[in-house]
Amino acid sequence: MLHSTHSAILKLVTLTMLVYPATVFAEVSDKEPSADLFWKIGLAAAIICLLGTRMKPWLGIICFLPVAMWFGSRFLELHFSDVGPHLRLEQGAIYFLQAYAAFGLPLCGLLAGYVWHRKSVT
Repeated sequence: MLHSTHSAILKLVTLTMLVYPATVFAEVSDKEPSADLFWKIGLAAAIICLLGTRMKPWLGIICFLPVAMWFGSRFLELHFSDVGPHLRLEQGAIYFLQAYAAFGLPLCGLLAGYVWHRKSVT
């Protein structure tokens, strides 16, 4: 016959085994950068690209390459089959839209710097 402590442990183990699949839900959001970080990096890169392209167009492109690689690696991770759907459930589609919009900032800085450079040359 089981003692009361053994019976309690057996019930606890059985309950844990039944509930365990529900507790294994892993959060994806805590392993990904926040949308705020996307905007900060995008804005800083836009200013650097603007000023670099204003001085020399090739310098702006060199300044743009690291941020393009960083955003490219983030986009690959966001659309990876193991991460993307879960991240969309946790953060929503607006998270993806903010990532792409923040990448547009350095592009705009690059283009604006080029236009500014062309106007100063003529």
